[in-house]
Amino acid sequence: MRHSIAAVILAGGASRRMERPKVLLRLDSKSFLQHCADGARAAGIRDVVIVLGAGHEEISITLGWFEGRVVVNEHWESGQLSSIVAGINAVEGSDHGGILIWPVDHPLVPAPLIGEMVQAFHASGKPIVVPVYDGRRGHPILLARTLFDEVRSAPPAIGLRFVIRAHDGGVCEVPTAEEGVLINIDTPDDYRRFVTMRPVQET
Repeated sequence: MRHSIAAVILAGGASRRMERPKVLLRLDSKSFLQHCADGARAAGIRDVVIVLGAGHEEISITLGWFEGRVVVNEHWESGQLSSIVAGINAVEGSDHGGILIWPVDHPLVPAPLIGEMVQAFHASGKPIVVPVYDGRRGHPILLARTLFDEVRSAPPAIGLRFVIRAHDGGVCEVPTAEEGVLINIDTPDDYRRFVTMRPVQET
């Protein structure tokens, strides 16, 4: 039996380098957050969880379009791993076989690639699936539920990289021509370069 996959969108950071909430920035007609959530659903993922942290009150009132679950990570200041753990805890009671961990500052990932990653997860039997562009691993990352406890106990300063390194032989790499898996929109210059100057396919 193939277990379903949940998507956890990480939107809990303070966006200090961007100087305004990244999740609310627009890409074409949608926010970064909506691109990620819609991309997950277009790929066939029905259970989508958004993890908020810094500025969650301001962001929450903009989510009238979202029909999934919203979790607030009260410990967001301790780093991204705490938001990943909050997402894991949100889906723990389900029968999902794994989660797609999708940082909101990577909104340029198209739904078909997410579908390929889910297929590779089921076909390979490996606990970790990552997209690879030009020899470099990117985001989002698909993680089996068998690794949830290891994620919880990972060193916060290293985060998910600690688990991936420990299971390097269990990583399924999905080659892609989509540079968006590497593009981290983190500063105003990134935003101008990759958003206003580069049209992106709608999900």
